[in-house]
Amino acid sequence: MRPVIAPDFAKRFGQACDNNDLCPPHNYGRLQWMAEQLKSRYGTVVSKESVRRWASGEGRPRPDKGKQIAEILKVDESWLLLGVQPEGDRKSVGATQNAAVNLLSGILLAREVTVAIPDETDPLKDCVNLYAVIGGRQLRLHATYAQEAGKSLKFIVPTNFEHVSVVAIVPNEDDEASFKLYHLLTTAISKYGNKRGGYIELTGAATDGCVKVKDVECPRIRNMKSAL
Repeated sequence: MRPVIAPDFAKRFGQACDNNDLCPPHNYGRLQWMAEQLKSRYGTVVSKESVRRWASGEGRPRPDKGKQIAEILKVDESWLLLGVQPEGDRKSVGATQNAAVNLLSGILLAREVTVAIPDETDPLKDCVNLYAVIGGRQLRLHATYAQEAGKSLKFIVPTNFEHVSVVAIVPNEDDEASFKLYHLLTTAISKYGNKRGGYIELTGAATDGCVKVKDVECPRIRNMKSAL
């Protein structure tokens, strides 16, 4: 048995495969599917055993093959091979994320809502930005700031979004000093989210009453106690 030398790559490879709608489940033809995709799309010939080694962490693909695998699975190449997002993406996501968290925290505190930030030992720290006690319930909140994407808006959502209530913060077009809050529903994210490896992109159009993601209307939050 070969030693495991690339466990982190194997984990990301498995996650990317699991999140790709076209990739077969583990132990149900996944390895053969990947080998066939590489050959049919790029003329790259690899054995099923080579793919198995990548999936088990016994090896990792060369950079040229890694780029092709990332394109097949529709994830970022830097994330798949190195575990990091490109510098531009990290700065953009990080800056808007911090702004969203600070805004949501300030809004809640102004309404005398008890909030807390997860600590480093929290197993949900990668998806939970804030814990809040609202209406006698403790809620796990994730804040995301709207980014312009043409005539639509783009939101960055964690891959494990099922564990949180995702609150979208959208600047008010008529007053840049004010904002509207929306609850991005799990149904919209699961149906129409674009998986990018380390996060999910969701695109929608904001109205006064909702953010519309195709056929799913994510409601505007007018009252925290009743909306989440």
